Amino acid sequence: MSLDHILLGALERPQSGYELKAWFDEVFSFFWNADQSQIYRTIGRLSEQGLISGRAMASAIGPEKRVYRTTAKGRAELKRWLKAGPVSPAQRTAIYAQLIFLARLPDADAAQFLSAMKAQADRMMEALERVTESSAAEAPPVSAEEKRAAFFNNASLALGLARAKATRDFAAALVDAHRETFGTEGQHGHAA
Repeated sequence: MSLDHILLGALERPQSGYELKAWFDEVFSFFWNADQSQIYRTIGRLSEQGLISGRAMASAIGPEKRVYRTTAKGRAELKRWLKAGPVSPAQRTAIYAQLIFLARLPDADAAQFLSAMKAQADRMMEALERVTESSAAEAPPVSAEEKRAAFFNNASLALGLARAKATRDFAAALVDAHRETFGTEGQHGHAA
């Protein structure tokens, strides 16, 4: 996934870097992490490439702020990326490597890792379910543009829920399988 393309889509609505980070955390925190410095570096690069533009605006709470917006060139790049089709589901996610190397830990530590994996998936499910409930409580979209946006936002949310549920179910089964295979936590195995 490309942070560049996420920001191009987000900046269809003019925002400052601070506002963009808050929006990013609200919308994407379930499946993408970017810190403030990454966002500002990406904004700088996109601006240099002419994909976004920025202008100074008065701020109600302090000094001027810089507000960014996707340019026509940026909208064309976002459309090109979307038309290219789904990004490969291959993920650069550390958990795959962590699972491979867990055998290097004592069973008690591995069991603790697996329990933490399940707890993390539980928290993800709870958070996504809250977002779903909140979204359902909102006034229904009226315009065709609002209906399209709601449809695809809900599709993204549903995919997130499906993946979180699959991860939660997988982690729960893995915790049980580890316990059945290696017995009581802490009795077997030592780091090599």
